[in-house]
Amino acid sequence: MKNIKLTIQYDGTRYQGWQKPGKKGISNTISGKLTEVISRITDEETTLFAGAKTDTNVHADAQIVNFKTNTTLSALKLKQELNHYLPQDIAIISAEEVSERFHASLNAQTITYLYRVNCAPVADVFTRKYKYHLPDTLDFNAMQHASEQLLGRHDFKHFSSGKTKKSTEKDLLSIEIFNGFHIPKDLLLKCEQPSDADFLFLLKGNDFLHQMPLYLTETLLEIGLGSRNASSIPLIFSGEDTVSKRCPSHGLFLHEITYK
Repeated sequence: MKNIKLTIQYDGTRYQGWQKPGKKGISNTISGKLTEVISRITDEETTLFAGAKTDTNVHADAQIVNFKTNTTLSALKLKQELNHYLPQDIAIISAEEVSERFHASLNAQTITYLYRVNCAPVADVFTRKYKYHLPDTLDFNAMQHASEQLLGRHDFKHFSSGKTKKSTEKDLLSIEIFNGFHIPKDLLLKCEQPSDADFLFLLKGNDFLHQMPLYLTETLLEIGLGSRNASSIPLIFSGEDTVSKRCPSHGLFLHEITYK
């Protein structure tokens, strides 16, 4: 039996996330659509394992998935067939046969999320589905300094939504904030030019709780707007203060997953 690893790119705009909680094979989810097409090609029931489970409207530059199959098709042929039958907003970037021990969910070492914000007076028509439009002024230095308080190993349960059986202690390894022409070219959307109105947040950790990147980014934006003080961060960790809302999900991208 082969173990196939896929690297997938998708636009999450019209999907209900990677997978609806507690359900499999839902056609309006990324995993549901992918499972449907893989089963059609291999004539087998398929179980997918993903490096991270993205929510409704969240996009992916490089989601990692693996599945087991008895197909005689090569990894290259599988990639070609999948890209032929999948909708245009889901693309297989690479496919390879890997060790039977590889597990996209269990072997992930780091996960990186990217969040895009646009502060122009009017939202750009062509990038509005991929950026949070916040027509206001942000204090870059205040956000940069505040982000340092979030780094390291902490209990992030107050920066997430929903209950989990997993440990809520996570290692937040880095937060990089870029503005305007300092945004690396390889992190720009294909259809955009650098603009001083754009901010980009890159968050890297060993794992993330449900919607944790959205709550972390919202906290930094509130500090950048001056509606929250950086001194509130320790109080959020302790539960004495709260993050009352989270950023809209359409500005979030699953950017990279690394493996041991």
